[in-house]
Amino acid sequence: MTLLRVAFLIALLQAAPPKHLTVLPTASASSAAAGSQVSLYVDVVPNPGIHVYAPGAKDFLPIALKISPATGVTVGTLTYPKSQTLVFEGQKVPVFDRPFRLTQRVTLGRSLKAGETVTVAGTIDYQACNDQVCFIPASAPVRWTIGVN
Repeated sequence: MTLLRVAFLIALLQAAPPKHLTVLPTASASSAAAGSQVSLYVDVVPNPGIHVYAPGAKDFLPIALKISPATGVTVGTLTYPKSQTLVFEGQKVPVFDRPFRLTQRVTLGRSLKAGETVTVAGTIDYQACNDQVCFIPASAPVRWTIGVN
């Protein structure tokens, strides 16, 4: 019985929405032809007073999108917007402290058939901080479903 309770608590914690930011996955199209490219977007809105680290931040954990392998989908490049600069202990550190969008390009495989759907899932990994403290690194699940036409 105790093991069941622990498993339930772990499941609840994993399903909890992120505390320090809002994440919204959307796509450039809800359906596309086999062989075509689709842009997967993740709109990220840090809570007031919160920042996350951008790529290039040394000694900090930058925000990243990790896509799980999906049959019939080739993952392309991930594009980050221009970051802001935070001066911390004499260092210039790239951060995102206002709403921003990550763009992940994917290509639907030519072997996919019209009428099929493809689900692409992944996680946003990040470490949120405020002016006083950095919080424990966290992850937020993201998912997109694209119809093949």
